[in-house]
Amino acid sequence: MRKILSVIKREYIQIVRTKGFIIGTVLGPVLMASFIVVPVLMSVISVDKQETIGVVDLSERVFTGLENKLDMKLKDGQRRYLLTEYKVRRDVDGLREELNRKVLSDELTAYLIIPENISEGGTAKYYSRNVSDFDKLRSINEAVNSVVIEKRLNKEGLNPSKIAEYLKRIRWKNNKVTKRGVEEDTGGTFIIAYFLVLILYMTLFFYGSIIMRGVIEEKTSRVVEVVLSSLKPFQLMIGKLLGIAAVGFTQYTIWALFGLAASKYGGRLVSGIFPQAQAFKMPSMPAYIFVYFVVFFILGYFLYGTLYAAIGSVVNSEKEAQQLLFPISMFLIVPILLIMFVMRSPSSSVSVILSLVPFFAPILMLLRISILLPPFIQVAGSIVLMILMILLMVWLVSKIYRVGILMYGKRPNMKEIIKWVRYS
Repeated sequence: MRKILSVIKREYIQIVRTKGFIIGTVLGPVLMASFIVVPVLMSVISVDKQETIGVVDLSERVFTGLENKLDMKLKDGQRRYLLTEYKVRRDVDGLREELNRKVLSDELTAYLIIPENISEGGTAKYYSRNVSDFDKLRSINEAVNSVVIEKRLNKEGLNPSKIAEYLKRIRWKNNKVTKRGVEEDTGGTFIIAYFLVLILYMTLFFYGSIIMRGVIEEKTSRVVEVVLSSLKPFQLMIGKLLGIAAVGFTQYTIWALFGLAASKYGGRLVSGIFPQAQAFKMPSMPAYIFVYFVVFFILGYFLYGTLYAAIGSVVNSEKEAQQLLFPISMFLIVPILLIMFVMRSPSSSVSVILSLVPFFAPILMLLRISILLPPFIQVAGSIVLMILMILLMVWLVSKIYRVGILMYGKRPNMKEIIKWVRYS
């Protein structure tokens, strides 16, 4: 045990003293906060500016109403959209060429051609250098639709204002029912769930790579031959896994403290700077989510850490390792691809089965727990299956590790690796 503790101490100190660890630990909370704060701020910060839009109204019935519908104001009180009507003097194609030149020279932001049969189902066409501002496109589209619908209703002798009142959309709020009570959800549950599984995904990749690189460096520098003169290969592997796990816990603890401070004071700070962000409310996180997050990090770390250690022991360089990393990478990537499916239906049979698969469980079971807490039997079953898989992988990998760590030269094939496992 003393020898294993020595390896743990060596691995821990060696990593936490590096600049990469210090920078990653400091920048980690900043990056994590940006995943939540930046999208919220971007959704409330206005970047609108006044735009000039040309309108070719071939129906001669839409322009006036459209100008009224698009009477939106900027913060300084100016109209956001200045509409200029263009009449067809000779032909539409000639006018379109002229308007294209105005768009390219920035005299116009865009122009709109409304066909003569717009009320009968004709197609309005929008032209601009930038057609990726979906909020602007939606506003203009809805305004044109609203004007045309009013014209149709007037033609049938109906009152558009009355119809609009009848069709007025209801107000809607999403409320999450929990054992702690009911709380309004403005999208925070989705963000937290996605955020947690993303952290888990990244850290499993990151710390697994550290284990693999450490094994390769020791192997290629022949340091391992000296180390193994005083302890067994299994002790070295377990010590390395536990030492790097301690690094992960150190980093997670710092991040958790930052998260607690941010959850307590961050909302008021952001709302004070950007009052528009007050509409967004972060839901409170039950303590069990943090507990399960730590549990699945530990289990996922040891499951994937043993695999990375095995790869490091059978290769001679990182370039060789890349060829063997694909299967492991797929075990982590597949759950990420399934996130939206599991979020939409966390209790479906497919979601339950996938979350019980040991290699998928760290991400998918944690995701289900964050969205809708599954029955305890499913969570416990997932943990038990992972523990059994870890024990199996430690047994297999330790046999590969004790031979592979001292092998140099040509990379062994699968038949040779199987022989290593069969050695007593």
